Amino acid sequence: KPLKLGNRFIVGIAREAKILNMSLEDYVSLLKSKIKASELTESIAMNILSSIDYNNYYGLGIIVIEIPPQKEMAVVGDKVYWRNHDSTELTTDPRRIATIAKRF
Repeated sequence: KPLKLGNRFIVGIAREAKILNMSLEDYVSLLKSKIKASELTESIAMNILSSIDYNNYYGLGIIVIEIPPQKEMAVVGDKVYWRNHDSTELTTDPRRIATIAKRF
């Protein structure tokens, strides 16, 4: 059962681990290995991996990832994404990519 926190509902990872018949420790390790093998910019992947924290939070099991401000534009493979209010969107517009790169 989700837990309401403000305007959001928290379901956690415990239910996914249970469905996959995995321990929470193994599930978190799987998550870390997926991030490590991803096409994220290396500095972003390293920041994520070094800041992943597990919290039991009422038995739901949540992952907390704190990403510090970056010093370079991040890419996934050869794709550039940008934050548009509360969503992350792919952009192929060279002008938008140049604008994003200027932030750094």
